[in-house]
Amino acid sequence: MDLSLQQHEARRKAILDGLAGVPGKVDAVRLYLKNIYAVKRFSCATWTSRQHVIAAVDAAGVTGYAECILSVNGPDADLGAWAGAAKSLVGLDAGPAVLAVRSHQGQWAEQLVEMLEMALVDVCGKLLKTPSVRLLGLAETHPVCGVHVILSDQMDEVAESAQWAVQAGKSAFIKVKLFGDTQLDCDVIRTVRRYCPPEKTFLIGDVNCGYRPLDSDAALSWIAEQMDALHKAGLDACEDPGFLSLDEWVALQARVAPLELIPDTPIRRSRESIGTICRGMGRIYNIHPDSAGSIIDAVVLAGRIRELGADLMIGDDSLVGPSASVWQQLAAGLGARWVEATEKRDESDFYYRCVRSLATDSAHNPISIALKDGFGVELDEEQLAKEADKAIEV
Repeated sequence: MDLSLQQHEARRKAILDGLAGVPGKVDAVRLYLKNIYAVKRFSCATWTSRQHVIAAVDAAGVTGYAECILSVNGPDADLGAWAGAAKSLVGLDAGPAVLAVRSHQGQWAEQLVEMLEMALVDVCGKLLKTPSVRLLGLAETHPVCGVHVILSDQMDEVAESAQWAVQAGKSAFIKVKLFGDTQLDCDVIRTVRRYCPPEKTFLIGDVNCGYRPLDSDAALSWIAEQMDALHKAGLDACEDPGFLSLDEWVALQARVAPLELIPDTPIRRSRESIGTICRGMGRIYNIHPDSAGSIIDAVVLAGRIRELGADLMIGDDSLVGPSASVWQQLAAGLGARWVEATEKRDESDFYYRCVRSLATDSAHNPISIALKDGFGVELDEEQLAKEADKAIEV
């Protein structure tokens, strides 16, 4: 292990050592499942529904909250296995419970580990009466904007969403889903640019590897030509143009500059990618919620990204509830250029009906953040139980 990675490992150890001694027995864990029915179109698939889980962890009179996605297009998804996993935390002190969750990395689903760790770090902050970002070693907060995301291949829907972003004051950063079809993708970009000129909007495209899917052997030179076309149409940055080797990422970024590439897929599972990513893969690296596998490891990974001379962004997994607020606080603490994880237009209505207190307000840009104990999320669980489709307590 080189000196740099040793330093990052030391940072992880310092965070874990600070959490490990936090007392306060975990009394109960409740899981609430909520189906969100909304069509999301990607180059690789179409989502018609998402199954969100909100976790509530009780310990010594406080409750920590977090959220993740159990499945997509699976409204009959079962919470049983996750409830069994959560049950193992009951009776542990809050700090040791964080370590216990992390011991299941690679065994439990990545998003389950991430959600339970997040809820427990929230608990630790509330027990210690300090903001949880401080427990993660983040001493400052920087203004951060939420990115407005447009997921459609229908130009009337793209136009309506772009106009809404302008009217709502959320057009500083806009992200469009692209589809690996150059003509269609340029049409999407030009439609947004009709309402959002370059001097007012930084426009990001996410192709979900559509220009080189797993079953494709598209040449890197051809992918570069498509990136040039998207840039000429008005795109500022492109996330995951295709499945690429690390060397290909570096070569493609050098070829398509000033278009900024955003690696996402290569840096999922933060604990692993910290040792694999390299300089020059892109100008902005995406730390992706629900795929990071740990907010602690994500903070350490962010340090490695900075060391490589790149900017970072905080992505999203279509979160609608408490985890969105947590990632907004992390984005501000890490100095991210933008955060995609924000509460959703129309889709977060049920959640807001349950909110008693939040540390963040993503209604306007930059996002307003007033740090509170833990991550500052307090919910009316009686109302949440009414809103949820299923609920389990262990």
